[in-house]
Amino acid sequence: MGLAVASVLAQQSRVKVTPDTVRMGAFYGGATVRVEGTTGLGGKIIVIVRGPEVTEVFSQAGRVGPIWVNTGKVTISGVPSLFLVFSSEPVSAFLPRPVIDQYGLDLLAVKKQMRIECKKADYAQVAEDYLAYKSKQGSYQRVSGAFQTTPAGPVGLPHTPYLLEFGLPKCATPGQYQIRVLECRGGEIVASSDVPLTVVEVGFPVLVAWLASQHASFYGIISVLAALVAGLGIDFVAARLFKRKMVGH
Repeated sequence: MGLAVASVLAQQSRVKVTPDTVRMGAFYGGATVRVEGTTGLGGKIIVIVRGPEVTEVFSQAGRVGPIWVNTGKVTISGVPSLFLVFSSEPVSAFLPRPVIDQYGLDLLAVKKQMRIECKKADYAQVAEDYLAYKSKQGSYQRVSGAFQTTPAGPVGLPHTPYLLEFGLPKCATPGQYQIRVLECRGGEIVASSDVPLTVVEVGFPVLVAWLASQHASFYGIISVLAALVAGLGIDFVAARLFKRKMVGH
């Protein structure tokens, strides 16, 4: 493909993400994110949502006689906090393995980038367990056939609008996320667009975090008072219910 054609395709692949900021309040239960743009004739679109890189520490269990005990710590780094991949079909169906690894488009690519520190040298099993855990949690997902497309008339070159709507999982944490849209054709990636997505806490959760970090003693007092109020409230409700049952009997 010539450079001029690739340039035009890149311009046509301009991506719009709505909203650009997700606000997590006290009653946050997830958010819907909309990605839309256009692709050239015969192009396939991949959307990758990546959270900031994280380092996580887990306890490693081992068998000592008839019981299981903690035998050490496992540190995993070089992985995204969130990894979502959306495509019309599995990426391995239209892209070769080297390209998939280069752009980090599936769990195998994430596994190859993962760094593991642990006492036991069973790195492969640790990596598999970690990916299975993140997949069950909903932080790592691959979704095929998620796009809606609408045929459109040619503008310079034939193009097709696409639309993707997905739910940002509840497990997503505040931070700066990257939404990358790749246009693929002939086993290659011919256009790429990166759009940031910001996830921030607002309202009461921000107040709690600020008190915990800046006024630890005051935060402790409020926590104790809140626990006392909650306990008294439960006692009151239980007493009322018990009294009603006694009267009814």
